Amino acid sequence: MKKIREIRKGLYSNAKEVSINEYGVDLDNWRAEPYTSLKARFYMEASSVLVWLLLKTKIKPNTVTIFYGLAGIIGCVLLSIPYKWTIIVALFIFFTKGILDWTDGQLARETKQTSLAGHMLDAYGAQLGALGLQIGLGFYVAQKVDFMPFFYLVPLIPFFYTASLTSFCYSPLFDQISKESLKIQNEKNLQKEKNGENNGADDIRSDRWKRYLWINHVLDDRARSVDFILLLILIEIIYPSFFVTWIVFLLLVFKRFLIFSGKFYLVAYKGWVERTLETKLNEILSGKS
Repeated sequence: MKKIREIRKGLYSNAKEVSINEYGVDLDNWRAEPYTSLKARFYMEASSVLVWLLLKTKIKPNTVTIFYGLAGIIGCVLLSIPYKWTIIVALFIFFTKGILDWTDGQLARETKQTSLAGHMLDAYGAQLGALGLQIGLGFYVAQKVDFMPFFYLVPLIPFFYTASLTSFCYSPLFDQISKESLKIQNEKNLQKEKNGENNGADDIRSDRWKRYLWINHVLDDRARSVDFILLLILIEIIYPSFFVTWIVFLLLVFKRFLIFSGKFYLVAYKGWVERTLETKLNEILSGKS
């Protein structure tokens, strides 16, 4: 059985590598990312203990991931109830649920149960958490301000998420990529046999449409933004005369509308589907060549 310090060492090592490679964030650079570095260490220290305890059980990593997703739903319900203590519990859930996100991955590595399904569940759990906070915030604001139009704005949050045109396109696009890659690869193989040579990999065009717009970084799903919203709610509980979360909620609705509109525009007028298909085919075929 591994000791906590060994699990902790593995968590820190993996976290630093992932943060730099995937997010471009150096967790040791306190000056550039002070809160992110602090919150990451809170997650890692708590996760080290939780992983150590879970290794003594038969609980699987995907089970932890499922509870991570459920935490977002439970937090949403509790935040929606206009009662002081349910809101406080919801704030605690949203503040700490990231521990489970760090735990499932390390538990999977320790037990050699890493999988693509686990990665997908993890991303899905993160989205449930984001939706849970934003919907819960909407109901919290609507009941606090006692203004009916706010209740009608709440459904727009999940609507803009689910009605994203680029997300809808991924399923048929995946099928099309599979068909086209098989077709083109067969043609290339026939050409190589005819010429008796390997013409090399195709150039891969840079995918311009994957660049995040600046709007994505405003009130995003990172801990700094989530905890900022939680702090505002907590201040409002302590000081009832202080009420600014309605502005945050309206900004979130407007942000989701801008992203929804932008993705629709990319697909309908800027050839996002065709460019994505071409880029992915080039990536697949250059890897097979």
